[in-house]
Amino acid sequence: MADGKREYGAVSERMEEGGHCGNIYRRAYDSPRLLNLELTTRCPLRCPQCYCELAGGKDMPLETALYWLEEAARNHVGDINLSGGETMLYADLEKLIEICSRLGMEANIAISGYGASREKLQHLIDCGVSRICVSLNGSTEEINSRSRDGYGLALEALRTLRELHYGKTCINWVMHAHNTDDFPNVVRLAEEYGVAGIVVMVFKPDAAHQRSSMPGPEQIRWMAEFIRAYQGPLKVRAESCFSQLCALLGDGYFVNLNRGITKGCGAGRFGISVSVDGQLTPCRHLMIEESFKTIREYWESSEVLRRLRETEDTMEEPCRSCRLHRFCRPCMAVAWETKGRFCMGEESCGLWKQDEMSEKGGPGQPGNGLSHDMAE
Repeated sequence: MADGKREYGAVSERMEEGGHCGNIYRRAYDSPRLLNLELTTRCPLRCPQCYCELAGGKDMPLETALYWLEEAARNHVGDINLSGGETMLYADLEKLIEICSRLGMEANIAISGYGASREKLQHLIDCGVSRICVSLNGSTEEINSRSRDGYGLALEALRTLRELHYGKTCINWVMHAHNTDDFPNVVRLAEEYGVAGIVVMVFKPDAAHQRSSMPGPEQIRWMAEFIRAYQGPLKVRAESCFSQLCALLGDGYFVNLNRGITKGCGAGRFGISVSVDGQLTPCRHLMIEESFKTIREYWESSEVLRRLRETEDTMEEPCRSCRLHRFCRPCMAVAWETKGRFCMGEESCGLWKQDEMSEKGGPGQPGNGLSHDMAE
């Protein structure tokens, strides 16, 4: 399965740069910039740390998808993420991409590589797909298999996209404790396959609501330093809901640039989602369904979205005492899955424990050569 809602990794760069736009009082844009459509819950893969419930797979009716695309266009939504399950299993995928293009919206997809034949990928490109993100969590099958299935499928998709000279391929890479030191190898692999960029994604709870291999604070700090130092051909960035990493990346001598509406979790602030059943939800990972007929009504009247926009007002420890709290808004899906409420009180990142980078020179593993790789 592709790392789907994780599909925030496919959001176009123009939205990531949003900063101070929109209605600051509500801490949200005047209308959503991103709409995710959960096209299918079907997937042939069984990833060890999948966040989806895969029993009883089904597809979104085409008429439902078309209705919400037309709604998105009326509300000036710029980015459409077409997700799953395995997005490639949706029979009308090409038709939706063509409609997005005709309506002036960018259609982005995340795939595992399953079903990604040369003919299929060429058709998606011809239909106007804006970005294809291939989900890959390791440079080798052994490392990748700790959290994902389908290593060979992902590499074959990357190889085919390179042969097709497609210039907007990205890799969605989810950061875990066990794959952090492999990241330089993933970067080299991406360079080899002519990938445009890598999105470093935050580890969401799996289907059992567990996060069993969270990266530690030294690892997150090391990743920020690696991204800062990297000078290769790829665009390497963190997804917005990996707010802790974004806050470190935005930290400067005089000001932290990770601020404004897009400084962290975008659920109900710059994006929303539609479930496979046609119900509106704050994001792909925050499946609290509400019945509204229009995007405008949902955006302005949803009690759930209102609560998501108020989390800074009820900040909890340890976030409240963290020096980065003004420039960070952790993933609300994590808070909901682990605490049953929306809150800024993220213990798991551990950044609040430390003020300085570990002197080990890497993510807690001396002698692993990471510092040398980072300087290359």
